Amino acid sequence: MDARTQSQGAIPVSGDFMVAKDQLSRKTKSLALSSGAGLVGITSVNDLSEHAESIYKILPTAQSVIVVAAKHSLGALSSSNTQVPQFDTIHTYNECAHAAHKASRYLESEGFSSVAVPAFIPIDMEEPKKGMRGEICWRRAGVRSGLGSYGENGLLVTKEFGAAIRLSGVVTSAELEVDPPLDEDVCDHCMRCIEVCPAKALSGAGKVNKMACGKVIFKYGFRFFQRFVQGLVETPTTEIQEIIDGHPLREMWQTFMTGNYYYCFRCQSQCASTQLPEQSQ
Repeated sequence: MDARTQSQGAIPVSGDFMVAKDQLSRKTKSLALSSGAGLVGITSVNDLSEHAESIYKILPTAQSVIVVAAKHSLGALSSSNTQVPQFDTIHTYNECAHAAHKASRYLESEGFSSVAVPAFIPIDMEEPKKGMRGEICWRRAGVRSGLGSYGENGLLVTKEFGAAIRLSGVVTSAELEVDPPLDEDVCDHCMRCIEVCPAKALSGAGKVNKMACGKVIFKYGFRFFQRFVQGLVETPTTEIQEIIDGHPLREMWQTFMTGNYYYCFRCQSQCASTQLPEQSQ
């Protein structure tokens, strides 16, 4: 089954404890696709050697990695009202989580240890990652499982949804049928993502100035929280009430309540592969 094929319905599963590899793979994909994923691909742990240590820490018996991608609403992603793409991001990550957990639970019901792994939060906040890197680079896993190719912006670009996706996945002890990487470059290298980046953090060929990007996309994220706390300690008492009453504190509170701290979506929404027909004219 092609990694990019969308759900064609569940397949019959035998009563045996161990289901044939191809059946197991197809059933797992079908469940993920019917549970929120727009695309599903499978690769092996051996094909993700850069992450082998982290993968085996997650699941010592791991053999396969399943990548699930959920698609954004293109209208929401392109909205100039920040709350709209934030709301859609929450939904899209929830779709990823639902699909990954559904696939994981199914594989465990068939006797294989399986773990759903996030690409967003919760994330390791200890040194040296400091919340800046996940256990698995799901973009890399997506490329190696045939879901798409890297864009000039460093994102995973798919033929079906462009860069307007969020990712998550499953690590499992099941030896599943792997999907080969694509033999084509999906990105059309229009460079639009580079041109529209408000932080000038993109320089092409997937290179990202993460510090510059972070100042915009995580405007009210952890670094802002650090500065806020430091400001309360160092600011004269007469000015503290102004900080407490200010807009940034309200924004940070909303970030904490929703779990969403993204404030920029330009490199996704302006990807030519992502554009709605009316936006491309």
